[in-house]
Amino acid sequence: MKRFLFLIMIVGTLFAQDVKLNLDISEEKLYIGDRIKLNYTISGGERHVFILPEVRMWIKDLEILDVQTSERVKKHRQIIDLNIEAVKFDTGFVHIPSMPIIKTDSTGFGKPDTIYTPEKYLYIYSMLDSSATPLAMTPPVPLALMTWWEFLIALLLLGGSVFLLILGIKHKSKKREVIEEYWETPREKAEHYLSALEKKNYPNKKQWKHFYLELTFILRDYFENIYFIHLQELTTSELIPTLKEHVNEEFNSKLQALFQYADLVKFAKGVASEEQCDVHLTFVRQIIKSDENNNEKEPID
Repeated sequence: MKRFLFLIMIVGTLFAQDVKLNLDISEEKLYIGDRIKLNYTISGGERHVFILPEVRMWIKDLEILDVQTSERVKKHRQIIDLNIEAVKFDTGFVHIPSMPIIKTDSTGFGKPDTIYTPEKYLYIYSMLDSSATPLAMTPPVPLALMTWWEFLIALLLLGGSVFLLILGIKHKSKKREVIEEYWETPREKAEHYLSALEKKNYPNKKQWKHFYLELTFILRDYFENIYFIHLQELTTSELIPTLKEHVNEEFNSKLQALFQYADLVKFAKGVASEEQCDVHLTFVRQIIKSDENNNEKEPID
């Protein structure tokens, strides 16, 4: 019997410390301009402390007129009444959101906790009689999807978009081809230049200066691409010492003879011959072929 009474005391203590939260709305049917009264009741044990929310920050669908709170004790339970008076000047649904209430323990041993008020939806009615017959309305005239000129403009815009898309794809493909052609080896680039020079047939036209201008340019450009040195603006007297660091003595002497002969033709109006032009063209081709493996030069006969 004593155990049973002890159990009842424990259950009663736990029940007394339990927190309850209720929401009561005074009016069942609300109209525009009616005073809407929201009565929240929070009850808990005597040692509970409740921190109430800022009502105007949470309830935004209503115009808050007054907020009052009161506390009382009943049967060893602390009861807090939160009374809110509000109004609405428009019809439709009103949302009463769930608001947080922080619960703490006055003894300092319990951890703070958060409880939430019930969520509620209200409907605000108008003052008109709901049985009144609404005014007759003329049914709307169905709209056409598109007129002929709108359809024509849409076709033109679609055709222009397709044309620009195709043009962009072609331009991109051409650009890619140009990039692929640009990235060629120094040997391939020099051979292309030499083939183009041979097709111009300068020696047959007795245009010696043009021939040696392009031939020496091709040779300087080739050495720049394989040795990564700047040669185009150097004179022959400056060029030969620079190339000595990369080629052997025999090879350097033949290059010096070629550049000196070309200077006589280009700047001193020297007269060359078709045979000499062919010899120098063949010599430049041999230079490119001898440099194929790891830029190592072999003596040119």
